[in-house]
Amino acid sequence: MTLIALGLAFIILTIVGLPISFAVGVSTVIGTFLLPGVDNATIVQRMLTAINTFPLLAVIFFVFAGVLMARGGIARRLVLMAEVLVGWLPGSLAQIVCVASMFFGGVTGSAVAEVSSIGAMMIPAMEKDGYSRRFATAIVLTAATMGPIIPPSIGMIVFAHVAGNVSIAALFLAGVVPGVMIGMSLMVASFVHGKLYHQKKLPVLTRREKVIRVIDGFAGIFTMVIILGGIISGIFTATEAGAAAAMYALVLTVFVYKEIKISELPEILWECCLTNAVVMLLIATCSVYSWILTYENLPNMLATNFFNLIDSKWAFLLILNVFLLVVGMFIDMTPALIMLVPMLIPLAQKFGIDMVHLGLIMVINLAFGLTTPPVGTALFVALKVGKISMEKIIPPLLPLLACMLVVLLFVTYVPESYVWLPRSLGLMK
Repeated sequence: MTLIALGLAFIILTIVGLPISFAVGVSTVIGTFLLPGVDNATIVQRMLTAINTFPLLAVIFFVFAGVLMARGGIARRLVLMAEVLVGWLPGSLAQIVCVASMFFGGVTGSAVAEVSSIGAMMIPAMEKDGYSRRFATAIVLTAATMGPIIPPSIGMIVFAHVAGNVSIAALFLAGVVPGVMIGMSLMVASFVHGKLYHQKKLPVLTRREKVIRVIDGFAGIFTMVIILGGIISGIFTATEAGAAAAMYALVLTVFVYKEIKISELPEILWECCLTNAVVMLLIATCSVYSWILTYENLPNMLATNFFNLIDSKWAFLLILNVFLLVVGMFIDMTPALIMLVPMLIPLAQKFGIDMVHLGLIMVINLAFGLTTPPVGTALFVALKVGKISMEKIIPPLLPLLACMLVVLLFVTYVPESYVWLPRSLGLMK
């Protein structure tokens, strides 16, 4: 009875347009009324405990670093550097979008930031160069999904926090290969599109221009070196790496590039506070929601009833992918992770699936949801930046999503393709 009431309340509140954190919070309150022996003090205590943890400080620091990088001219410099690297390929501007998004994902970890920063610059440039606005918007949108996959990834931090006893460093390193593979798949699609429809070449750059662009762009990419290098070497924890990245971003954008004025920092800090407040409220309310599901024994019920019908690990992984792709269409990544991880861990353990493998599958699947209606946040930002309607972006978007789906299936069924990296450094067994 409690589970039914909890689920119906959440669905109804979401449909009527209540923000997801409030929909989860209100449905949780309704659920607690139906639980014997659980009072409001217990719920509040669990909410505070969920966010009162040291690793979650990493989220705050990475959000701050991401906002600074997005507003500090990093995207423009990464695009110029990407032109040096892949501007000679067919479909050159689309190739530049893919490579620049790969770099930017390793700097900000945010799909929305990628779409707004790179899209605002590249969509008009691609249209001027002869690309359709529909394809330009679609490639910017799909390339932005690398943001939550290539480290630093807030989704991976949330997964590690909820799952417990999972190395954030292992998740970060494991995300490098799938993120690059998605970028490569989109580059192949851009290559084919360029061969078929767009064979213009960009002006040849002088050697001096190439060197200047690479050096200028590498200063931004060095953020990823600080994060991964510090964690792998043992100098930083993930939280300390976030703090170091935020400090580096502050110095780079304010004092080196001078794209951000000191007088603008209060506004940026306020923007970060609003973003982090939303994230922390989601974590607090969703943690209670998932606790009620666990309290009502839903994970064991699923394991002993529904999933007993599945005797194959590969069939379970296929069903898991379909389930997560559907969930991602309706629920954003952070609340979905907090609500689903406690339920899926016992099932994954039953089939002998490593937690790093499970984390990557969940993050990649839910990243698809950023590009699909009705909730896809990156999708609606892309539509706004590209100034096109939903029905116009769907045709060019579907082939690009198909390329990403091939990578998702490969990552799901061939985990050795990426777990070797954290395993070789002793971060996982």
